Amino acid sequence: MTSFRSVIHKIYVTMSKQYERDIREWTMAYAVLIVKETLALKKEGVEYSLRDQLLRSGTSIGANVREAKASSSRRELIRYYEISLKSCEETEFWINVIQLGYEMSNNRFESMMKELNEITRVLVTIINNLKK
Repeated sequence: MTSFRSVIHKIYVTMSKQYERDIREWTMAYAVLIVKETLALKKEGVEYSLRDQLLRSGTSIGANVREAKASSSRRELIRYYEISLKSCEETEFWINVIQLGYEMSNNRFESMMKELNEITRVLVTIINNLKK
């Protein structure tokens, strides 16, 4: 008979693998969104250094998720997901700086922030599941 704990662990592992598969596609789509947004911000006269920081941090999320796939150990895998999580935090920071500094409406970045918060939540779940 299988214990409850082993069943729960198996569910967590399965969920973690599903999140890992989905997060690669999701963060790629988010990187493309960031690229398009930074191009729009250029047309609106937002300073290059701010756009560049947003571009670097926003695309770094997906790049590190992809790099995690090639990890040689569980520890390294977790580390790349943690770096992606840090990039989420940095991206949020740059969005806020641009939004407040250029007095842009909250609606402008609302969907980007919502996506970013969801990606962050999934990365936290993946990291927590991998650490078990």
